[in-house]
Amino acid sequence: MVGATNKKVTLSLDASLVQEVRRLVREGAAKSQSAFFEAALRERVKEAKRDKRRRALLAASKDPQFLADIEEVERDFAHADAEAARTIR
Repeated sequence: MVGATNKKVTLSLDASLVQEVRRLVREGAAKSQSAFFEAALRERVKEAKRDKRRRALLAASKDPQFLADIEEVERDFAHADAEAARTIR
């Protein structure tokens, strides 16, 4: 259903992919082709964002300045961490 927040777009897709989506929609995989593609695109966007975060974390794990900052924070909070650990026991 096209609503106020939806934007109609035109895409060129492989014909066999379109046929497969149509079959899946007929079998109940989604209420419409648009819904199917929207769900697939949303999942791909989430995956791309996760991949971006993973790459950033991997880069940070190799960055000497970032690692030094982490060590400094750990030193700064060592006393509070030890105190919290004692109260949990």
